[in-house]
Amino acid sequence: MVKIQVLVLDDEARVRDVMVDVLASAGYTVDAIASAAEALDRFRELDPDLVLLDMMMPGVDGFEFLARLRAEPLSSRVPVLITSGLGGTLARAIDPRSAETLGIVGVLPKPVAFETMLEHVRRVVGPGARAAAR
Repeated sequence: MVKIQVLVLDDEARVRDVMVDVLASAGYTVDAIASAAEALDRFRELDPDLVLLDMMMPGVDGFEFLARLRAEPLSSRVPVLITSGLGGTLARAIDPRSAETLGIVGVLPKPVAFETMLEHVRRVVGPGARAAAR
């Protein structure tokens, strides 16, 4: 059975670690990276099916990451689920057509409700290997 690969991109170690634990427990293969610059450098090798992206990061922020990601033909179709402390405000600020163009499939407010996160992930990429095996 092929596992679904999820990339968690968040500069907050605690948040990143809990997201990894929740996703791995649900049967997903998870890579976690603290900086958008590193994620861009390693994106081809990681080859994720979904990206969970914190928008507010030092250096290369989530918006710049998305712009660079979409400029690459091989990564232009990978869905992105945004996590942000600006949550609802950010969701209202993103034009639906822009969201579609950027491959944004949802916005999760921080602190993240992990069951809600899993529901979004399942909706986008399907169940993790453990759930699919049941």
